[in-house]
This record gives sequence, structure tokens and C-alpha cells, in this order.
Amino acid sequence: MALKKPAALRARGFTLVEMLVAVAILAIAMSAILSGMARYADNAAYLRQRTVALWVAHNRLTELQLQQTWPDLGKSDGTVSMGGSQWLWQAEVLNTQDERLRRVNIRVMAPGQKNPKAGAAASLSAFLPYAR
Repeated sequence: MALKKPAALRARGFTLVEMLVAVAILAIAMSAILSGMARYADNAAYLRQRTVALWVAHNRLTELQLQQTWPDLGKSDGTVSMGGSQWLWQAEVLNTQDERLRRVNIRVMAPGQKNPKAGAAASLSAFLPYAR
């Protein structure tokens, strides 16, 4: 007859295989969580950039609306500091079929963007009525 081990000794702890499986599951879960957090941070930075670019465009449009005279036809550009960055804006004023309206297209490029043709961080179009 073989000697039996007491039940307290047989049911103690986890085996090495069980521990390795648990660590592997935790590693996979942590990598998925970190990947999601990185995507969230990238999206937050992108949305912040788009929001500030739209503020720059709206501010430029408001400046044109507040002028005592109509803006000149053609293109103009400039830089403005907002949100801790320098933003390049381009405005184009066009005639319309209605003599009392002018169309304004404003593009705002992201800070550090070298090529303005690469795409704007924000763009805005509006019609300005004739101001007397």
C-alpha cells in the first residue's frame, strides 16, 4: 500500500505552467491596452491641432468682416501665434455673380508644415456682404 499525502499538501499553490499562462494572458492584455492608449493620445493631439487651426481661420474671417472696407481681391497670407505655435494662413478673396458679395477662402497650415500645397489643417469659406 502506497503512502498518501495529506490533502493540504497536494492542493497548495499553482503549477509553473499555470503561472506562465497567466503571465502570457496579462502580457497580451497589457499590449492591447497600451496600443489603445497610444491611439487615444494621437487622436487627442490631432483634434487639438484641428481645433486651434479652425480658431485661426475664424479669427481671420472675423478680422475681414470687421474691416471698414471690402477686402481686396486676390490672395494674401500671414502668420499668427495661437496655442503656443506659429500658424500660416492663406486667404483668397474672389468675386461672385452678385456684385454685393465676395467669397473668402481661408486655409490654415499646421505649424512646421513646409509645403502649403500638402493640405491645410483647416479651411473655411464664407461670403462677405458689401459694407458701406
